[in-house]
Amino acid sequence: MKKSTYLFFFVFLAGVIWANILGMASGKDLGAMNAYFMNRYMYADIQGRELFLYLFYERVPEILILFILSIGIYGTIVVNGYICYVGFSVGFLFVISIMNYGISGIALMFGFFFPQWLFYVPMIGIWHYALHTFKNKEKNMYRNLGYLYQRIGDSPKKQYIKYMVYFIIAFALLFGGILLESYVNPYILQRIIRML
Repeated sequence: MKKSTYLFFFVFLAGVIWANILGMASGKDLGAMNAYFMNRYMYADIQGRELFLYLFYERVPEILILFILSIGIYGTIVVNGYICYVGFSVGFLFVISIMNYGISGIALMFGFFFPQWLFYVPMIGIWHYALHTFKNKEKNMYRNLGYLYQRIGDSPKKQYIKYMVYFIIAFALLFGGILLESYVNPYILQRIIRML
């Protein structure tokens, strides 16, 4: 997990550098950061139920694909790749936000990610931890099958049950994050945009 944290900050820095290399021109019209979107969003009547359904159908398949791809031999590489994607995106958007809105851009970035990322980050962390522990125990199991059962008392069946428990916890965190992103985040983001 420590390596993944370093990896996140390394690619975050890469996103910051890349955004600075591209410069101000590319950031002016970047999706949710442009002035037109901000003005529209400030006065929009956002329906939490509709946003929840949209986000559910957007986030759940993405995370399920991540989970399915991470079950294989290269599972931790897949999760680390996702961490790289998130880190680079956050770093890039952070710089574009500051370029467009000055120091207020920090508050805007806070508004984009709060409070749903209080659930999304632990979800990724739990899944990464589950993969790491499962892979290590599976590796040991193939090396010394009989000794492992005597030493820790976990059969492969118990290992898969633990894996499923981690999956259920991660999915519950995803669901909680989507709820917060649908019902709480729009309120917070609108308040922050009005202050800009």
